[in-house]
Amino acid sequence: MACSTTHGEAYAHWTAITLLWIRSDNAVSIRLPSLPMSACLLAIFTTILASHMPTPLYAVWQQAWGFSSTALTAVFSIYVLGVVSTLLTMGSLSDQVGRRQMLVPGLLFIICGSAAFMLATDIYQLGLARLLTGIGTGLVTGAATAAVVELEPEGNWTRGATLAALAFTLGASAGPTITSLALRWTSYAHVWPFLIVIALGLLCMVLLVRAPWPEHVGPRQPDFRMRAWRPTPIRVPRQLLGTFFFAAAAICLAWSTGSLYSSLGPSMARDLAGVSDLAIAGLFAAGWQLVAGLSQFASQRQPLNRLLLAGPLLLIFGLGAMAGAVLLGSVWLFSLATITTAMGAGGIGVVATVTIARSAPPAERGAMNSAFFLAAYMTMATVVLGIGFASDRLGMVNSMLGFTLVISLAAAGLMLMYKRVQA
Repeated sequence: MACSTTHGEAYAHWTAITLLWIRSDNAVSIRLPSLPMSACLLAIFTTILASHMPTPLYAVWQQAWGFSSTALTAVFSIYVLGVVSTLLTMGSLSDQVGRRQMLVPGLLFIICGSAAFMLATDIYQLGLARLLTGIGTGLVTGAATAAVVELEPEGNWTRGATLAALAFTLGASAGPTITSLALRWTSYAHVWPFLIVIALGLLCMVLLVRAPWPEHVGPRQPDFRMRAWRPTPIRVPRQLLGTFFFAAAAICLAWSTGSLYSSLGPSMARDLAGVSDLAIAGLFAAGWQLVAGLSQFASQRQPLNRLLLAGPLLLIFGLGAMAGAVLLGSVWLFSLATITTAMGAGGIGVVATVTIARSAPPAERGAMNSAFFLAAYMTMATVVLGIGFASDRLGMVNSMLGFTLVISLAAAGLMLMYKRVQA
């Protein structure tokens, strides 16, 4: 396996795994993973857990400290700065310095980020915590995902990718769930969830250091010198620009709703759907991540033509339900919107990642995937900042109605764009 081609792919949380998964048609066997693989899977789970753990607390911090929706979404978007800076500079570095040599420093960033969240007393410290978490996510997920696939003893890429996908999905859904339960059952919801991340991070580091690591898996290259290292390139061949723009548009569309739920999901449930209990409001973000991840699994073997019809239509239907929930203040419509938008985004994410994986030449795959996920992360930051800014100026109701209209039109446009690319 050309490991250097997997790093840009792995930064994309649950959508990234498709890029590894589609390369093999082998059946997924049931066998307990080895200790090194378990350590890498725990690293993925812990990192994604830490990334999503603060989601239900944003509304709590906003209520306690009185900052604006723009400031809230800016704190969320700082995470993107950390991930993107790592993606652009160190996306393929673990191919040179070794997998474990990247995982341990990455986990240190995750632990420091969780400690910063736990001790934060103002919005600036929240921003620092998000930045540290973003850098740690960029360092860990690429190296850990590549290592999981390489550690598969029979070379079954499907099994390795499936286990990695499961770790991503469980981490993304468990983070908001744990914090929501802490909000309901404890008086220190801003402490206990992050102590769990710190404990898991320390355990994972011990396992990585002590586990018997196979010599052939992601070793440090003996001729590597830091002064000769260069950042991961961002490049798209001219003849593939049309296909790339379609795939990038699809992943941006899929991530737009997901970033909204990750940043403002609990606030939307509270302010628009009438969910007064912030612990329950936080579960909407967890539910969105879980349904999107399961939809990703279910969509793997479906034809792209079918997914391109079902994904946007489900997304449009869900956005319509969201508009209804906003206008009527209905928690049931908001629940329906959460499920259907997640299902639509999961299908669209598969369309995007399969398209980019099939079209990118091996020599250009790393650079194209970096550009692909750079577009996705920049969209994530733009959407949440735009919604936050508009909410402060126009109100949450008007902002969300505008969002549902724009994204619905974009979903319809994606189907038309696919026909043009195919022609």
